[in-house]
Amino acid sequence: MNYKKSLSPVTFHYMIITGGFWMAFCVVTAYAAVYLQGVGCSNAELGLILALGNVGGALLSPVLGARIDRNRNLRHATVVNVLLAIQVVLLVLLRIHPRHDLLNAACYVLYMTAMMPVNAVNLDLCVRLERAKAPLNFGLARSMGSFSFVILSTLLGVITAQWGHLSLPFAGLAVVLLQFIGNRIIDRDLRQFEAVLPPSENEVREQSSSLPVFIRENRMFCLMLFGTIIIFIAHNMDGNFLINEIRALGGDTAIMGYVAAFTAITEVPIMMFASRLPKRWSTVQYIRLALVLFVFKALAYALAPNIPLFFASRVFQAPSYALYTVLIVGYADSQVARKDSAKAQSLAFSMTTIGSVLASLIGGQMFDSVGVKPTMLTAVAICAVGTVIALFGTRQRQS
Repeated sequence: MNYKKSLSPVTFHYMIITGGFWMAFCVVTAYAAVYLQGVGCSNAELGLILALGNVGGALLSPVLGARIDRNRNLRHATVVNVLLAIQVVLLVLLRIHPRHDLLNAACYVLYMTAMMPVNAVNLDLCVRLERAKAPLNFGLARSMGSFSFVILSTLLGVITAQWGHLSLPFAGLAVVLLQFIGNRIIDRDLRQFEAVLPPSENEVREQSSSLPVFIRENRMFCLMLFGTIIIFIAHNMDGNFLINEIRALGGDTAIMGYVAAFTAITEVPIMMFASRLPKRWSTVQYIRLALVLFVFKALAYALAPNIPLFFASRVFQAPSYALYTVLIVGYADSQVARKDSAKAQSLAFSMTTIGSVLASLIGGQMFDSVGVKPTMLTAVAICAVGTVIALFGTRQRQS
C-alpha cells in the first residue's frame, strides 16, 4: 500500500486542524443567520455583518500569506494561535452581550475576520508538508472537514432548536480548543520533516513578489480567481441564507441542520478519493468540470419545490464545490513560483471569501425585497457569468 494514501499520522493530524476549521466555519457562517436573527438582526443587517466579516478575512489572509512567504522563521502555528486567541475573546463577548447593537455586530465581524484566514494558513501548511516529503493525503484530510461539518451542523440544528441561538458561542469555544490542540501537533510534524530535508531543499526562499507584481506575472491564474469570486457569490447566496430557503419550503432550524449536514456528507467521497480520479483527465480538466457544475448546482437549488427535492438537489455539491476545493490547492501551487506559494493559497481562499461578501450584500437586500425564488434564480445567472470567466483563466502551465 502506498503510505501516502493510507491514514498516516501526519494525515490524521492534518484532519484535526481541517476538521476544526470547518466546524468553526459551520458555527460562524452556516449558523450566522440563527445567531444574528436571534438577537434581532434583519436579513439586510445580517448580510452587512457577514460582508464586513468576510472583507476583513479576505484582506487579512493575503497579508498573513505574504508575511509567511517573506519570513521563513514565522511558524504557521504561531499565526494560527494568535488568531484562535482572538476568537476566544470575541466568542465570550458574543455570549455575554447577545444584543441587537453595534458592539455585538462588531464582535461578530471581528470573529469572522479572525476565523477566515486560518484556512489559508492551513492550506499553505499543506504545501509545506508536501514539500518536506511528509506522507500527507490532502484529499482524505480535507474530507474530514466536510465530515466534521456534517456532525456539528446536525448537532447544532437540534441544539439551537431546543436551547436557542445563545448555545452557539459555546460550540465556537469548543471548536477553538480542538484547533489549538491540532495546531500544536501538526507544527511538531512539520518541524520533524523539515529537519531531515537535504540543505538544497531547505534553503532560504526567494523574496516574495508584491501583489501588483504577482498579478502581472500570473494573469491567467488571477483571471480564474476573478471568475471564482462571481461563482462564489451564487454559492454563498445559498450558504449564507440557507435558513431563508428552508423556511420558504416549510422547514425550521432543525431541518436546516439536516440539509447542511447532508450537503457536507456528499462532499466526503470526492475528497477522500480525489487521488484516485481517472488519470485520463488532467487537474485543469477536472477543475473546468467542477466550474460548469456550479451552474447546475445553483439551478437545482433554485428550482427545488419542496424539502425532499431540496435535499436531492444537494448532491450537486460533490462534483462542483468538493471537486474544486480538493484540487485548487495543488492547482494554485502548480501555477505560481514557489516563492509566492502562501500568497497564491491565501488569494485562492480570499477570492471565495470576497464572493461571500458580495453574496451577503446582494442576498441580504434581495431576500428582504423580492423573496427567495427570484433571489436564487438571479444566483444562477450570476454563477453562469463567473463560470465563463473562470474557464478562460484555467490552463496548463507551460514549463
